[in-house]
Amino acid sequence: MQKLGAGYSTLFLYHRKGYQFLPATTKPLGELAWDYFFNSPASKATHRDPKDRDSLDHAQAILLKGMDDNYAWLGEHWPNSRYIVISLSFDAQGEEKPLPWIEGWRCVYDLKTATFSVPPDFAENNAKAIKTPSPASQ
Repeated sequence: MQKLGAGYSTLFLYHRKGYQFLPATTKPLGELAWDYFFNSPASKATHRDPKDRDSLDHAQAILLKGMDDNYAWLGEHWPNSRYIVISLSFDAQGEEKPLPWIEGWRCVYDLKTATFSVPPDFAENNAKAIKTPSPASQ
């Protein structure tokens, strides 16, 4: 994980080639996770322009703890540390009329197939992760 600025961070994935560490993905893993989110039906609830990432306040892509035990604390029994669980968040700080934002929306990156998905077990968490402003604040 790399901090990019005040309240901003993303993930990078590397592979080892001898003594070198080389990028394992064409873009930072965090950016790929955001691309996945903005191409999913869940993003429709946020009313954001997927091409305007700068409109996301404090955008973060973070690694969810538990990779070393295959996310057993989540009740998962995935094989061989094959999956990385990523949590995405951004807020509505400073917006005159806040739009929906997300806090802890989860997806999985499969290291073997280099694809993202949202396991059915994450549905309840992801539904709660989409936050809407209260009518009083609009």
